[in-house]
Amino acid sequence: MALRIGSRYGATALVVMAVGGAAAGCSDEMPPSFQWQAVQSDLPGALLSVWGTTATDVYTVGADANDGTGPQALHFDGTRWTRIDTGAGRGSLWWVYGVSATQVYMVGSEGTVLRYDPVRGATERMTTPSRAPTLFGVWGATPNDVWAVGGSTDGNTGALWHYDGTAWTAQAAPGGLNDSTIWYKVYGSAANDVSVCGTNGALLHWDGTAWSQQAVPEAGRGPLFTVHGRGAQRFAVGGNVSGIVLESDSPTAPWRAVTVETAPRLSGVFVPETGSPLAVGNGGALFQRRSGAWRQVARPPRTQLDFHAVWVDPTGAVWTVGGDLQTSALARGVIYRFGEAIPRTPVVTPESITRCDQTPGNICTYAGAGIAGYNGDGRPLRESMMYWPMDMEFAPDGRPLVLDWNNHRIRRVTVAGTFETIMGVEEPGDGPPGNTDLTEPGALGTTVALNHPTDLMFAPDGRLLVVAWHNHKIRRWDPATGMTFVPLGRGPGWIDGPFAMARIKQPSKGVLDPSGTVMYLLDQGNVRVRRVDLANQMVTTVAGNGMRAFAGDNGPALMASFNLQTGENPEPEGGIALDRDGRNLYVSDTGNHRIRRIELASGTITTVVGTGALGYGGDNGPALMAQLSSPQDIEFGPDGRLYIADTNNHRIRAVDLATNVITTVAGTGRRGYGGDRGPALAADLYRPHGIAFDAAGNLFICDTLNDRVRRVWR
Repeated sequence: MALRIGSRYGATALVVMAVGGAAAGCSDEMPPSFQWQAVQSDLPGALLSVWGTTATDVYTVGADANDGTGPQALHFDGTRWTRIDTGAGRGSLWWVYGVSATQVYMVGSEGTVLRYDPVRGATERMTTPSRAPTLFGVWGATPNDVWAVGGSTDGNTGALWHYDGTAWTAQAAPGGLNDSTIWYKVYGSAANDVSVCGTNGALLHWDGTAWSQQAVPEAGRGPLFTVHGRGAQRFAVGGNVSGIVLESDSPTAPWRAVTVETAPRLSGVFVPETGSPLAVGNGGALFQRRSGAWRQVARPPRTQLDFHAVWVDPTGAVWTVGGDLQTSALARGVIYRFGEAIPRTPVVTPESITRCDQTPGNICTYAGAGIAGYNGDGRPLRESMMYWPMDMEFAPDGRPLVLDWNNHRIRRVTVAGTFETIMGVEEPGDGPPGNTDLTEPGALGTTVALNHPTDLMFAPDGRLLVVAWHNHKIRRWDPATGMTFVPLGRGPGWIDGPFAMARIKQPSKGVLDPSGTVMYLLDQGNVRVRRVDLANQMVTTVAGNGMRAFAGDNGPALMASFNLQTGENPEPEGGIALDRDGRNLYVSDTGNHRIRRIELASGTITTVVGTGALGYGGDNGPALMAQLSSPQDIEFGPDGRLYIADTNNHRIRAVDLATNVITTVAGTGRRGYGGDRGPALAADLYRPHGIAFDAAGNLFICDTLNDRVRRVWR
């Protein structure tokens, strides 16, 4: 199929063809400031078409899920997605369109025409002239006047079919074009005004009596994938590498070409009842026609996947669907919508649509709706909104806790599989009213305001220690009472000594020694590593001279320099881990793109991972020759390897310290969200900051800017 040919990210020019001047009958006003929502991400198959009657009656169809259930066919009722039973065990569906309240047509591979009755919930596969072609488009004026188009990619031949209420019949195209043209889409405004587009810039028009071929300039002779319009106006989009848009003010008007820069191949176009025409394409591209020209929207969706179709519902919200369209697998389906009136709530998706095989090495979303925000506790984990989860930990009883960083909360997973907040309130702050957490027994955690906590660890007595980063404190939470107390931290600074006088500044990470009585703290704001003796309540510095630089390797750790962001509002950085016998302390030196080791007995510091050059490289080779990009959290896994959140490489990597070989264990390096239900190495991540392991050895990834926690099965 031609949609899978060519560059992923597009080319440098877009060819626009118009009759001249602004197209009639179409509003070109400036769009509203849209709010994006990924209502579905990473479905088993790419989604290829979206259509509906209202914002609460939306259909989308797509590729074979490759799980034995056949093509994707989903319906949205305003709250919940459900999967339509198509009765097809294999193949893909390329387009959906309804001609009446009881007749929704879906067409696809092997000459498939499905007629779905949403009232009865029944799907019928209709008898068609052939099962050879793939049908890419369908449109109808009435239940007795429906057109379906497609063709064979092997023979480059076309199928032009019509349904008259009794039977489907093959129709001839003018000039014998069915012998050399694949037809991709059909659209009409009435029974006597129907347009079809296809390969080689081919365009047909039906006037109710006969088909005629329309003239297209030479610059527009590429594949045209979708045609749509409003009134007499028409648009058709396509292209191989560069995008093509054809524009006409009437069914019989000639076309002309206009060049617009930086557009990729475009696959979908839609003209709403009111508002501006929209076109979508490769790499999440979204273009809009306004003030007589096509321009990229100011804030497109945050995805590198490809869009295939676009539709605007009656409320003005824009829906666009797609996935990985550059491979024959047509995987990783996505649905985005945007508009001023979009409710900021997640959409319920049945487990049957997103079930995940627990094959070792597979990755699945564990928690998070993929929407930055907070929609309360008590919801299923994958319907719960988070705002940049930074890290997580497992309680002695195995229950996970997540640092919901920009919601300023610590959230625990309940036995019912929902979230509950154990510390934090609605607004950021520093403690409860009256600062009653400064004296024991403290205050209820649900009354304590936090300001971006960054790390969690459990002491041997079962109490939780919280690195309260922007509060410059260590807080302790007692699960038996729910009370929170501040043992260390009375304002920012750098002072060693007893807890009462010691000062820390923006501590980002901590780790307990095997006895649980000593914490090593990465004191980011002071660019130092501190030793916190919990038994004797003393703080000392063990590494770092307070200067932001790279220096000191193979010498005393106290003379070494780290490179961690400082100032009033930096990004939290760094990671810290102890080996199993507590002899060596490992530090993620984020700004130096290295992992460094401090031998605690001698106080000597050395680099063990990273050349110091920002980048990605070195997999399956010596760790010292590898390149990292702003590494953050580090943890020892159950296999003894040191795992690294290679954050700006959008990967998780692991180092075998016995052989000093580094490998990638999760992430393609592409920034985005994708790959669930498949190998973690084929998944897309977006700046993962935190990693953790449960008692079974499964790897959990805080996929921070995807607002999700994901699990890699061991």
